[in-house]
Amino acid sequence: FNSTAYSRTLNYSGNYVYRYDHYKYEGHSVRCVRGAVIMLPTVTTDSVSAVTDTTATCGGTVTTDGNTAVTMRGVCWNTLSDPTVNDSHTVDGTGSGVFNSSMTGLASGTIYYVRAYATNSVGTAYGALRTFTTKVLVITSPVSGVTATTAVCGGTVTSAGNAEVTMRGVCWDTLPAPTLSDSHTSDGTGAGVFTSNITGLTAGATYYVRAYATNSAGTVFGDEIIFSTADTTPTVTTKAVSILSETTALSGGNIT
Repeated sequence: FNSTAYSRTLNYSGNYVYRYDHYKYEGHSVRCVRGAVIMLPTVTTDSVSAVTDTTATCGGTVTTDGNTAVTMRGVCWNTLSDPTVNDSHTVDGTGSGVFNSSMTGLASGTIYYVRAYATNSVGTAYGALRTFTTKVLVITSPVSGVTATTAVCGGTVTSAGNAEVTMRGVCWDTLPAPTLSDSHTSDGTGAGVFTSNITGLTAGATYYVRAYATNSAGTVFGDEIIFSTADTTPTVTTKAVSILSETTALSGGNIT
């Protein structure tokens, strides 16, 4: 019965404040009213996909906007860790929801760190950190020194970046698009030029060969080259026949 509450009122014509006491028996009710709390948005990072030597695809989802408009969203990346919008980044629309991001201008054979971001009036929030490695670029050298059973090829790994090239060489088969499941050489590691000696070929056969290089992102292949081994089937020519008598004749031939 004696519970009380009070309110304060600033007098518009003076420099003082009134205090009013309110008693429970007077029948007053009280409620607190507060506006929505403005906070950072929340965002998740997608997995990285479609990785090449210079591009990759990522994206994310802005799950909440923090009760104020999301004015920018996308992904950011670098070669160190914990990238921010001060690093390389995309801008992929505004607001909440799913977005897709295309990363371009990457260096081949390099480890990158990427995460989604979303910005509102409070600041910028980031999603989980992902890592990925771009593929290396490899060029197949021309085929030379072809015999019936051997040939010489090789290639060039143009850049290894900061992701080590752990294996390189050439692979070949009698069908197109040979892989490491087919015959292949292993000719060192790292970037640069390498030479490959192809052996155990069949005479008179057509082969497909291409260079390869492997790093933590996987194995990439250079352009395919077609060559044929030498045919070792002998060539025989017959000499003219000379008649020696009624019952004999003389001939012969030449094998080349």
